[in-house]
Amino acid sequence: MKRLYGDIKMTWAKVVLFAVVAGVYTGLVMLVPFLKGTSFQDIGISYEWWVIFAVIVVVNCEKSWEAMLKCFIFFLISQPLVYTVEILAGTLSFDMAWGYYVHTWLPQTLLTLPGGFIAYFCKKQNVLGGVILGIGNSIQALMALWYFKEASIHFPFHLLSGLVAAGSIILMSVMIQKEKKNRLVAILTPVVLVAAILVLAKVTGRII
Repeated sequence: MKRLYGDIKMTWAKVVLFAVVAGVYTGLVMLVPFLKGTSFQDIGISYEWWVIFAVIVVVNCEKSWEAMLKCFIFFLISQPLVYTVEILAGTLSFDMAWGYYVHTWLPQTLLTLPGGFIAYFCKKQNVLGGVILGIGNSIQALMALWYFKEASIHFPFHLLSGLVAAGSIILMSVMIQKEKKNRLVAILTPVVLVAAILVLAKVTGRII
């Protein structure tokens, strides 16, 4: 597990292979009828696993610009492959797949350019590295809250995804940051940010 977070030389060949495996696997999982609505298909409609994948890519790069480009290429390959598998299986038309992609994953893929550049610095062994990692962890924290809420209504659906999202916060913080104070920053940052978001949502009357 430790090797995944900084001890792999993330060559272009590995990025492409990783993207192909992730994309094809996700597309195939989305084809299985009895998995509909479960944690196993959440990978095809949500972000928690893709945040983990992105972090694995960037922390194994040697330069920030390299992390930016390789993270971008990873998503540029993997996400269209998900839809391609579903199109070939006949569960999605090209128009439907294109509509989903343009409105969801295409903007997210473009955001990996600045996102990958910034995320690279999460492996720096200082407070700033902890904060940057904590911002990424905040996405996982929000997903975990949402999944646990869903699991409380439709137990045990989405419980596994909630545990993955929550567990990844601890795992990535411990694996990437070596000093306890920086790990603490990486864990507490999402607590503060998510609390602020929930308070803001309550004040404005919006539902998270």
